[in-house]
Amino acid sequence: MAFAMASVFIALIGLVGATMWMLAGIIFCAGFCVVGGQCAANAHAGSFYPTASRSTGVGWALGMGRVGSVIGPLLGGVLMSLNLPMSTLFYIATIPGLCAATAIFMMGRASRRNVEAATDVGELGLAGMSMSSPPVEA
Repeated sequence: MAFAMASVFIALIGLVGATMWMLAGIIFCAGFCVVGGQCAANAHAGSFYPTASRSTGVGWALGMGRVGSVIGPLLGGVLMSLNLPMSTLFYIATIPGLCAATAIFMMGRASRRNVEAATDVGELGLAGMSMSSPPVEA
């Protein structure tokens, strides 16, 4: 949700022309959502990967973020060299945030499916237990 809101605020940056205070407020909100979303994404990545591969998975996720921080300014420079209108540049800048929001949404769906599958098979250590009956002793 944070990345989706950040995309909205980033798009608004290109539209606002009224006052400097309004622009400053929208930039603050965009930054707040991007930074908050990134912190939440890091925490979510830690809960997404299985324990045995968690450090590798989070490391790869952070590494891909670093690649994006290199490619982003390069792509921004190329887009600016095309002399596009400022509003169009900010609309294009919403694409990574929308991609991140979609990816996190899909990760959440995959996590829920994995937990449901593990519960069905009894991988969570709760096989044979129900809320209405006591555990069966072997």
